[in-house]
Amino acid sequence: MIKLLSPTRSAARFIIVASSCLGLVACGGGSSTSTTSEAATETTTASAATSATPTNIAAPQGASSSDAASPSPSSPASATSPTVTIPATPIQVAPQGLPILPMPSGIANGATLDLQCGRTYHGTLDLKGKSDITARTVGDCGNAVLTPGQVIAGWTRYQGNVFSAPVPFEVAQVIIADQPLTRAHWPSRAQTWAKASASDAGSLTYAMPNSDLVGATLVFKPYEWAVEARKITAYSASGMTLTSTGDINFDGYTLNGAVDFYVEGKLWMLDEPGEWALSNGRLYVWAPDGQSPEGRVWVSPNKDGIDATNAKNITLENLSIYGAANGINALGASNLSVNKTHIIHSSANGILNSGGTHLSVDATTIRNSRHDAIAVKWGGGNEVIRNSTIDASGTIGMPTNAHAAINLTAGRGALVQNNQVTNSGYIGIRVFRDAKVNSNTVDGACQVLTDCGGIFTSAPDRAALNTSIANNVIRNVGKAQRLAWAIYLGDYANGTSVTGNTVSDSGNGMEILNGYNNLIDGNNFSSSTQSHIQIVEAGTTATVRDNIFSNNRFTMTGSQEAYRISSDLGVNAVARFASYASNTYQSSSSIFANYNGEALNYAQWKQRTGQDGSSTFGTP
Repeated sequence: MIKLLSPTRSAARFIIVASSCLGLVACGGGSSTSTTSEAATETTTASAATSATPTNIAAPQGASSSDAASPSPSSPASATSPTVTIPATPIQVAPQGLPILPMPSGIANGATLDLQCGRTYHGTLDLKGKSDITARTVGDCGNAVLTPGQVIAGWTRYQGNVFSAPVPFEVAQVIIADQPLTRAHWPSRAQTWAKASASDAGSLTYAMPNSDLVGATLVFKPYEWAVEARKITAYSASGMTLTSTGDINFDGYTLNGAVDFYVEGKLWMLDEPGEWALSNGRLYVWAPDGQSPEGRVWVSPNKDGIDATNAKNITLENLSIYGAANGINALGASNLSVNKTHIIHSSANGILNSGGTHLSVDATTIRNSRHDAIAVKWGGGNEVIRNSTIDASGTIGMPTNAHAAINLTAGRGALVQNNQVTNSGYIGIRVFRDAKVNSNTVDGACQVLTDCGGIFTSAPDRAALNTSIANNVIRNVGKAQRLAWAIYLGDYANGTSVTGNTVSDSGNGMEILNGYNNLIDGNNFSSSTQSHIQIVEAGTTATVRDNIFSNNRFTMTGSQEAYRISSDLGVNAVARFASYASNTYQSSSSIFANYNGEALNYAQWKQRTGQDGSSTFGTP
């Protein structure tokens, strides 16, 4: 067992230059009567002296997660999809008068690492390739905080409301008053996107207002449901030369044609409050209130809070990870367990476990992740994600790529249960085969991208999913969008049961795309902007069949439709899509169903389908 004790008297001489209260909600303290060895004292002293030179930083008392979780005003659904406010997550951090501690190193396999409650540790906890390690907070004065970030001091006015200070590293994230700022960009936030004159795999043409673009990042939208990025290596005659960013959070879709785009990362782009830029070793910041950042800014490099790549049997308990790239980078790790931990302000992902297996996350809060809160893009299997709060994934700053707040793309056997997933830029929960998605609340999804679902699964390989989506509450999913569904059974989904869910206030209630052999039973659908159920057969092959809709309750008002069903093979094809029985319909809508483009009332629907004989129909 490794115990990290209070700093000895020799370390206390660094209090004046290294004391800190990390910019969060609350501060607490911890102490111990034990002492370290002289060698340990020297290590702590050296790290405390070099980790930062902060003054006290304090966030407003009672700051809520919604302060930092609001989507960009330019995102597609921001004007109509409400941002859900969840209670703030207090993080006990290093008390005033105590130095930031160095991150422990050289952790042996099989060790238990006890971190002091209420203290802040600077750096990345290195568990690469390790096995059978537990890292936890001891004491009851608040979680130990792990952060690669630090205070930056010495701010001077650059011009107007922009201040600058020297910074000794490449900056990935800037936080003031517990709110991440946005990297400077063009066009401004009000416009968000410009449209290219032309583009191909390695270039984009547009007459930019400033030619200083080398080293900037081009961000573009190849599809409505994806965002990509490239690094700009040259610019002349209105042409950008581009190369890969090497960032695995993007999918590598190619440039083509007159795509929407923006560029980011140059000082000349810093033109409105809440932005920052890095230039020639200096950080430039326009704070949201226009005041100096001195004494209240936290700045992080592109470094992880915990590096557990290719590790095995790692347990993390009662920790707080603040202002990291990936809160936990666990690429290729197996049997990672994260319990009662807070992961706040990740410039990449909260937990990255692609290529791993058996991830367990319990009673954990993940807030303000630039891409995904929990990302298992490839590999995976047997994940257990439960009792956790996931807020503001893929909604921070300008639009960027996100896959899902809980993204379990390809693994088998996941259990996602009793979580609260709010304010997601794209999908809320994504699972694959042999999965159970039970008793979750998904409130606010598709806030940046579209063609999207609150809960999503698909079977592109056409094998049975054997996946259950049961007893969830899904609401506020892309209410103003045409291509947004609370529950989305994507490409060839089959063998899925959707039961006991409550769906409301979304663009559409549910879609089945080329799917078959799915059971939709005992659900409650209300307040969908367009239709409660969409069934689409796209292509030249008959695929949609044997879906069952039974014991569901539908409430329709205005022009909302119970069903919108269509086939590229023509109107006769939709008759085989599904059976409908024992449903309850309450409708004051002028249209009951859209039947391959034809508006039907309830009587016409029954006559045309020969279904719903045991169902009931009335007015709300």
